[in-house]
Amino acid sequence: MTWVDAVCVGVLVVSGLLAFARGFVREVLGIAAWVGAAVLAVWATPYLRPRFEAWMHDRPALGEPVAYAVLFLASLAVLLFLSHRVARLVRGSALGGLDRTLGLVFGLARGAALIVLAYIIAGWLVGPVENWPRPVLDARSLGPAYDGATWLSLRLPARFRPHVYAPPAGRQTTADALLRAVPQGRATGPHPVRQ
Repeated sequence: MTWVDAVCVGVLVVSGLLAFARGFVREVLGIAAWVGAAVLAVWATPYLRPRFEAWMHDRPALGEPVAYAVLFLASLAVLLFLSHRVARLVRGSALGGLDRTLGLVFGLARGAALIVLAYIIAGWLVGPVENWPRPVLDARSLGPAYDGATWLSLRLPARFRPHVYAPPAGRQTTADALLRAVPQGRATGPHPVRQ
């Protein structure tokens, strides 16, 4: 196990615990609030841009970005407030335990998605696997990250599909290999007979 594996485990643990503490409903509604704020800002900016350009008569070119930023921040504040209220209602109900448990599962999935995205970005920035640092190549988490990156890239449209570099041969850790590990140590050696 290398420091890369420790970082991967840390990402999974922190993401899982944060989502467990916040709950599934708050996590999902929080993401929906960010997406909703962006959609609302994109949709409403053309309608409000002329007003912002009129207010900023000395710099009309700033009208559109300022309108977008104001709309985004205002709608984000409202949507996050609403998501917090709904999440508080769910947490206080009989579904609170289920909400936290599903939050933990969501957090672990989010952590795994971050690791897969890091693998894809590393391939994009660094290039072929031969250029990657030795601790990354020796990491046991490299195989599952590659599998996740391959799975994700195959589901993207062809023009957006990133090139996923395969890890070096022989670095795959399988469950079968872990189960066939030869135990070593005192437990397998001869034991002194006590009288």
